[in-house]
Amino acid sequence: MGPLRDIFIEDIRPMTILIGESGSGKSLLMKTLILFRYIYKMLNIRWYLKNSNVNKSRFKLTIGNLLSPELKHYFKDNKQLEVEYTVEINGNKHSVTYRNGTINRSATDKAIPNEDLIFLKECWISEMRNIIPDWDSFTHNIKKRNLNYYFQETLNDFLDASDKLKNIPLNYLGLSLDIEKKGEHKKYFIKPFDDSYPPIEWKYASSGIQTSSSIPTIVDYFANSFSFKEAIGRSIISYLYETDTLRLYKPELEPMDMKKMVHIHIEEPELNLYPTAQCRLMDSITKEAFMSVAEDRELRLIIATHSPYIINYLNVLINRKGRNKARIDKANLAVYRIYDGMLQNLIATDEEGLIFVDTQDLTEQMEDIMTEYEYLTNHK
Repeated sequence: MGPLRDIFIEDIRPMTILIGESGSGKSLLMKTLILFRYIYKMLNIRWYLKNSNVNKSRFKLTIGNLLSPELKHYFKDNKQLEVEYTVEINGNKHSVTYRNGTINRSATDKAIPNEDLIFLKECWISEMRNIIPDWDSFTHNIKKRNLNYYFQETLNDFLDASDKLKNIPLNYLGLSLDIEKKGEHKKYFIKPFDDSYPPIEWKYASSGIQTSSSIPTIVDYFANSFSFKEAIGRSIISYLYETDTLRLYKPELEPMDMKKMVHIHIEEPELNLYPTAQCRLMDSITKEAFMSVAEDRELRLIIATHSPYIINYLNVLINRKGRNKARIDKANLAVYRIYDGMLQNLIATDEEGLIFVDTQDLTEQMEDIMTEYEYLTNHK
């Protein structure tokens, strides 16, 4: 599919990082992943209804209706493409498989028992997020505009987050994003922690502030403020009323008792940020997603980046100690480099058995620059 030739990830960890050159297929891989995660979400809802005696379902798993305009380009007439997404839970495997231009029905028709059901929310944070501060109006009618598909998803989640949140600490910059609401209208201000200068409107802030601040806002929202009760009501309860099937509904499992998980897919968190700020941003989102998350949910992150600073900083996050410091368990981290259409696993083990992220290949460009510099200075 495009630059991707043969990709296999045995275990997508709670924090999975992809790095590679521009055009290597990082975003394409993530967009394919979020598509199949969404299909799996629909599969869970369908089987929840079936397990509750509601056999008629409107959740049709037809690939053509679910493809974004970009993915249509890659999926159309591509008979060589095969995709399989499998979830293993309680020792059972449940799959969504795409072959020969269609979703394999034998896989999706396999029952998912109540104890394996998960209520999922898929989130995409686009590299186009810098557009948000300059948008004409921050009202919900923006959601109806015909925008780039992935930016629209980002914008929708940001608007929902800004409905719930008033103040978002941007610790990695020593600032906060403050939201003032008057009816349906909102104003956004950047305020320094030390009050060294007056608050300024978000749209007048630096490019790094504009581009990065929506990331902790959306992560904070899904970690603590996103209402699964409302989401379940929209996707399950309202369906029962709309289809007049409430009389058939005999659940053995209450919807809110399902396991709840949010997958957040982030494109290029480093955009317009100085290297030290990139690392501190990783601190912020790691802490929010894995250390400050509400007890009723689990967050998982997958990040596509060009930044060797972020990849190197992961070694700090997996070795850091201290109760209140951002850190992540080694077992919860996976790091891959996309190269020549395939994946290289960057998690390695040294002679003493210590697990680390091997960043040697990511320093090749710096070494090449120094080699050329030394050659030029020695041959004047």
